[in-house]
Amino acid sequence: MNKRLIRKIESEELKKIQLEILCDVATFCEENGIRYFLAYGTLLGAVRHKGYIPWDDDIDIHIPRADYERFIKLYNKKDDKPFKVITHESDRRYNVPFAKVQHTGTTLHEFLYKNPGTFGVYIDLFPLDGIKSPIQATICGQCIRFMYVKSSRFFKGQSIMRKLRLIVTKTILLPFSRHFILKAMQRIATYCNYDECEKVCSFGSRTCAREILPRDTFDSYIMLPFEGGSYRVPKNYDAYLRAKYGDYMTLPPEEQRISTHDSQAYWLG
Repeated sequence: MNKRLIRKIESEELKKIQLEILCDVATFCEENGIRYFLAYGTLLGAVRHKGYIPWDDDIDIHIPRADYERFIKLYNKKDDKPFKVITHESDRRYNVPFAKVQHTGTTLHEFLYKNPGTFGVYIDLFPLDGIKSPIQATICGQCIRFMYVKSSRFFKGQSIMRKLRLIVTKTILLPFSRHFILKAMQRIATYCNYDECEKVCSFGSRTCAREILPRDTFDSYIMLPFEGGSYRVPKNYDAYLRAKYGDYMTLPPEEQRISTHDSQAYWLG
């Protein structure tokens, strides 16, 4: 039986749900000896704003691959909260190479992509993998771009050239299913053991070729505040943020302070 949409979830309520998920995930990781770190804009927000970047509205964390697999195996066994982890292996409608922990009483419609309502309000879990060659990251980054092209749809406002590029690329990719691409990418990403490599990378990012870091960046952690909670961040977060954002303490120009997520969340009933 399909659930119906009850009401919209506005921005501040959406963030409240995300923070509840983050708190639950962090507590679960601490209780089960699973390494995790705030990542990307969430880490930047913790360092620069002690919370969300004011124009951002999502939460990302990194988990080394072995711990990531343990998390996925164990997390859904608990049933005390309406939070569930979802991957492309557990739900074939889900077409990205990293996990989400979602609130099952909600649904999220992301307007740029097909299959609206595949998941609820969520936080992203990006696995960290060992890397021996930058070629791994280059191939995986291209695979992710292919995935976004296959999942994207046409909408008003797109230029004619962008629509033509989408049509050509979608036609070329027709013989390859999204899950074929995801499986190929996962084989490349997991080729090297995280704990045996000097360098590591999060292959779930389109810009992963620019995000190769020494493994010792994640060997130790400190706790930083984020929206009233306290969470793990890499002790050498400065190296991470400079590799990703450059002069990360300087705010971008005002015209760039916009959310990149075009979506609407709803409560289900």
